[in-house]
Formats: sequence, C-alpha cells, structure tokens
Amino acid sequence: MLLDSSMIKEIKYILLLLLIGNIAFSQNSISVTAQQDTILIGDHLIIDVVLRTDNVNDLVSIDFTGWRDLINLAYPGDTINLEKNTTAVIIGNNEWGISDQYFSTPVEAMEGWFKNGNTITKQIKISIYDYGIWVLPSPKITNKSGKRYPELEPARIWVIPANMGMAQDSMELMPIKYIIAEGESWEDYKIWFYLLGFALLAPLLVKLFWGRKKDEEIAVEKEIIIPAHKKALTALQSLKNEELWQSGNIKKYQSELTDIVRRYLEDRFDINALEMTTDEISRALRNKDFDTKHSVTLQRILTIADLVKFAKATPPLEINAEFMDEAVAFVESTKKEDVEDLKTDMN
Repeated sequence: MLLDSSMIKEIKYILLLLLIGNIAFSQNSISVTAQQDTILIGDHLIIDVVLRTDNVNDLVSIDFTGWRDLINLAYPGDTINLEKNTTAVIIGNNEWGISDQYFSTPVEAMEGWFKNGNTITKQIKISIYDYGIWVLPSPKITNKSGKRYPELEPARIWVIPANMGMAQDSMELMPIKYIIAEGESWEDYKIWFYLLGFALLAPLLVKLFWGRKKDEEIAVEKEIIIPAHKKALTALQSLKNEELWQSGNIKKYQSELTDIVRRYLEDRFDINALEMTTDEISRALRNKDFDTKHSVTLQRILTIADLVKFAKATPPLEINAEFMDEAVAFVESTKKEDVEDLKTDMN
C-alpha cells in the first residue's frame, strides 16, 4: 500500500516526538535549588537537590566536595572585610547521607530511590558563617561509563550580617510604614529666635561701634604734644603755690625747682639733664641752639640748688623767691619760638 503525503507527514511527526521524548527522558543531570536566596549569617538553609538519570546502574556516587570551597562573588568589591572562600556547614542528618567529614553519597545509599521514576529530590540543610554572595555549585556525578553529566546553573545565596535584618522572604515586599509625624518643639522655631535676637541687638552693636570710633577720634585729637616751656611754666606755678620755702621746706623747694629746670632742658634741648652734673649740662648745651647769655643764670640756679641738697647750705630767704623769678624768666627766654600754643578748647 502506497502512503500518501499526509500519512508520511504524520509518521514523521510521531517519530520526531518519540525522538524528543527519548532525549528528554534519557537526560542525566543534577541541580540544586535554595528555598531562600537570602539568609542571615549562621541561619539554616534547606537545599533541594534534584537528580535525573536514565540509567541508575551506571551511577557510582554523587560528589558534594565543591561545597567545601564556595566562591564569594562579592569578594572583588571588598577584599578587606569579605572572605574569598568558605565552607557550607552541613546541619544534622540528611537524606543524602553527607556530613562535614563525608561529602560524597555512594550508589549503595541510593538503593530504592528510583522505584517510582528516574528523578529524585532530596534535601540537605546547611549554614554559612561568612557574609557575601556565595555560589553553591551542583554536585558532581561519578558513573561507570564515564559519561559527563551537564553542569546546571548553581544556586546563589546572599548571606548578610545579623544586624542588617531582612524580610522573611527576599522576594516579598515589606509593608509600607507611614511616616510618623513628630510633634513641634521650640527647636523648630529657633532660627526665628536667632533672627529676632540679631535684629534687636544690631542697633546696639552699631551704636557701640560708632561710639567707640568717635571716642578714639577724640582721643587722637587730645594727643597733642605740650611744648616744653608750657609744662615747665605750669610746674613752676604749682611749686610756687605750694609755698614750701615759706614753711621751712627749703631743701625740697630747691630740689623740685632744679628738677623742673632740668626736665625743661631735656625736653627743650634734648639732653639727659636729669642724670648730668651742672658742669656736664653746661658742656652739653654748647652743641645746642642755646644762647650763652643765659648760662650765668642757669649756672647760678643749679649751683645754689646743689649746695642746698648736698652741702646742706642755707641760702638767704630772699634767694628762694629770686630763683623762682629767674627760673620763669629763663624758660620764657629760651623757649622755642615756633611752638604753637596748646589748644585750650578740647571739646
């Protein structure tokens, strides 16, 4: 019987389905799936291990040795705080019969597993004590024929520190927490208090600043050098008003009188008259613009005063009054003519 074209197509379709089914049915593989992709450090994690085989008699063992040396995908980003490798710690007994000492399941332990088909799923509980993103590879299948089983996608497990916290399921969105309104306090308005305080203090600060500046300007105006003859004449008048020699204090009177004259010589002629003897003063004045016609008067005043102070001489009473008049006349005669009078109105 000849087959028409439609029958040929149906036969090809059936053969193709049988071929695909045979390939799928005969595929040998082992895969791992973590029931959670994120755990806290030290938490227990259940791993589902699924084994598919088309020839149970060809199996020798299932090798989990790769779990002894997990790779941390986060390590390149933080080589200081993260570990590069770690070991998956096996927790308690498990259906695969592996432990921290034995990372392989022999075929004898799998006896009776494939009675209901060519696919089995068994669980292992593990824990990881280093944080990072750890790669949990699929176990290796050892067989008699040397056939290589395909390596499926490994599981990736995020292990985070306990103080970070996590949702029960990393794929689950946590409920939205509304912002709790905080009650108002004075701190919410403190900037306004600062601005108000500044506004109140600003006029006072300006007033203090300008007032101080004005006082400084007045002080500068008052720093006027008093001419030597003015100071001397004022001091002589004060000494005269004290009437020292009239009350018997002749030595004090003569001493203060000569000190006034010597200080005048220092200020007027720039010599160290207070520390000089009478003769030294006379020699020093020769190099100054001092008119020698006044030398006799000056010599007489200083010499008599020296006798009173050091020789305890007692001059006639009328000399005391004469010396005052002569000292005033000496200052008036030797004063610097181009010195301006002191301003009396300082206001």
